[in-house]
Amino acid sequence: MESTQDYSTLLILLGGLSGIVLYAEAVRVGLRDKSYAIPFWAVALNFSWAVMHTFFTGKIEGASLPVVIIAARLVLDVAVLYTWFKFGPRHFPENPGERWFVPWSLLVIVVSFVLPGAFIMQFGDYPGLACTAFMQNLVMSLLFIAMLARRKRRKAQSLIIAVAKLTGSLSMTTLCGVIGLEALDGPNNLLLVIGSLSCLFDLIYIALLSQAKPYGKRGKEQATIVQQNMTGGEFDAFRS
Repeated sequence: MESTQDYSTLLILLGGLSGIVLYAEAVRVGLRDKSYAIPFWAVALNFSWAVMHTFFTGKIEGASLPVVIIAARLVLDVAVLYTWFKFGPRHFPENPGERWFVPWSLLVIVVSFVLPGAFIMQFGDYPGLACTAFMQNLVMSLLFIAMLARRKRRKAQSLIIAVAKLTGSLSMTTLCGVIGLEALDGPNNLLLVIGSLSCLFDLIYIALLSQAKPYGKRGKEQATIVQQNMTGGEFDAFRS
């Protein structure tokens, strides 16, 4: 029993540190390349989940290891959101236009709170938080691939982000789907399947990113941005 507890603590720590590395690197490369490094739907869902986890779990467990880690990551979530609101407007399509950038972004954030809240009301604090965490993690895996496919280069992306993403997916899938948590009544098959799919798409993202051309600032960058704005290639309202 103690051995299982030790493994669980190790996996929680590994998953938490992976998330911190991922978001810290996302802030770094986002500021470097003057762009957002995490698709907006993914960061909005993760931000809302982190807020709810800190509130619901924190009032039950106090300053436990998972609560402290998520609270620390919440600070980085805010920094990633800053890069979105700072650099996102330049990638917003001309139709409907930049004037809709902030209203659209706020709507996404509101929806990102409503969906996890509905899961928590339906399934309870721990199961609801667990389901939404794994689902938003899968969404993030898919959106990273979609973002790379649109950009066709490593703009505001790095293998550090990709590997950290896989490490987090793998550790949490092992914890919740294989070892199991008492709060979830042991190993959870649904979370095992969703987590395994996340790991699969994380591996695909790593393979694609390792072959992508590096991003370098060129004299024609502004023309490229204008063209992407006209076609919506860099920004997709539903997928970024």
